[in-house]
Amino acid sequence: MHPSSFRSRRRGSALLLALLVLLILLAIMAQLVFGTKSDADVARNDIALTTMDLAIESSLLEVFDRLKTDGESAGASSGSGAAPTDTGAAAAPGATSNAAGGAGGEQQGSVDSREDPWGRPQRTSINEIELRVVVQDEDSKLNVLGMLAANQAEAEKCFDRVQRTIDAFREGTDSDIDPSSARTMAEAMRDYMKDRSRQVLPKPHLLSDDEKVPDQGLAISLDEFAVLEPFDESMFRDFREPDGRIVHSLGSFLTTWTSLSAGGAASGGASGSGGAAPSGGANDPAAGDANTDGQGGEGGDQPPGEGGDVGDAGSGANSGQSGDQGSGAQGGANQVGGQTSAASKYGVAVNVNTAPPALLKSLIDDRDIPSRFWDKVIEYRNLEEESEETDTSTTASEPEPVYDEYGEEVIQRQVFDSLDELREVDGYENLDGAARAQLDQLLTTESQVFTIMITARKSTGLEDPTRGGMRDPEEREDLIANTLTRTVRCVVWRRKSGENLTIVPLVRWEVVDYMPLVVEDFPDDRR
Repeated sequence: MHPSSFRSRRRGSALLLALLVLLILLAIMAQLVFGTKSDADVARNDIALTTMDLAIESSLLEVFDRLKTDGESAGASSGSGAAPTDTGAAAAPGATSNAAGGAGGEQQGSVDSREDPWGRPQRTSINEIELRVVVQDEDSKLNVLGMLAANQAEAEKCFDRVQRTIDAFREGTDSDIDPSSARTMAEAMRDYMKDRSRQVLPKPHLLSDDEKVPDQGLAISLDEFAVLEPFDESMFRDFREPDGRIVHSLGSFLTTWTSLSAGGAASGGASGSGGAAPSGGANDPAAGDANTDGQGGEGGDQPPGEGGDVGDAGSGANSGQSGDQGSGAQGGANQVGGQTSAASKYGVAVNVNTAPPALLKSLIDDRDIPSRFWDKVIEYRNLEEESEETDTSTTASEPEPVYDEYGEEVIQRQVFDSLDELREVDGYENLDGAARAQLDQLLTTESQVFTIMITARKSTGLEDPTRGGMRDPEEREDLIANTLTRTVRCVVWRRKSGENLTIVPLVRWEVVDYMPLVVEDFPDDRR
């Protein structure tokens, strides 16, 4: 072969080799660029999340202070003192008597409602991080631990309430639950707590364990039920349906955080607002027969020796013990002439000022108290508060206006300062004595356990930086894009002991995967 022919066949190979090397170098450089950019983005997000966590912590401390100040101001205005008793037994310090229609009137402790400083959603901004704070009192929810009461009649009543609540809490949405499914879910919850040895999840060792009932185990939180077959995870989070309707979580209506027995004077767990002791001591005989629906309001049909049915569940894994050492006689110290002390119904009663409508209508069977009465109760607490007439000659200053999270002025609404005010609700006069006694036993105006949900946002897109913490009311909070979002849940107990008030965290920090949507009496389109 001629050399010139050989060279002609190799012509251009060096160029192809050079192009191949160039492509390899480009790929390496592209990988380096993308990797470096990704690492920078991850580092920037980590810094942003750390900054958001610090902002959330700062906001949490502010809410703690707000709850404490609210409790102290309420305690200072109402005073303290032990509830009188017929038996002469020592009552819990500061326990008050809440009675609807009681003969002797009502000695009322603190009153908690959505009109309090913690009651409305709040917004703020820290270091270009927008924060939205939503506080819901756990006392506005029904405690499912009542299904474990030693008194089977009262346990069955609580089971019926749980069933009715599950049936009603998503009514009117595509996610509505039919009565049959609601009963199946309530039974699954009860069986999970009463037969823990045969459950999928292992039973942890808790202070609430009772050697006499080895198969019984209190639920640390409502989220434990998400693993049960009738439930799914969507039932434990707020979300919107495709048409925009809000679907609330089961945790907005049911709870395990409120205590089912009150700490007595010996344990120091009593408080001016009921004396609940979510962090232990339920076996204290001084707690007595403090957690049964029928006692006091329905004539005190609890058999002697069955006091303290279910121990304190407020502090989760280390919550109080399931005890039956209290004497039935002690329960008599919690009632006077048909009135029931706040201590005796803490964990059973719900706050009439803050409880969602679906829960109020589920507390008592329609045959005893019709739903139209609850409609009047809801209407009453949404009427504008009438200002007291003052002498025109005085120069008293006008109250400062209150603004919502969007900066719009809101009206001051009525609240039930005591259960005696139920008499002012249309239809109360038509209720018989037994129905009124049930209202007295199942309702209260005080709250002691609160869930704080804080959502932090940091912009990751081209948004107007001058907006700060104020958003358009028409903008759906949970659908805002181009933001890095984190929502943290904290559960606290506002513990009162004598003149001292402390904020005790039950769940200090828990990141959740949804944003809370407030349950309102009259939802509007802008939520």
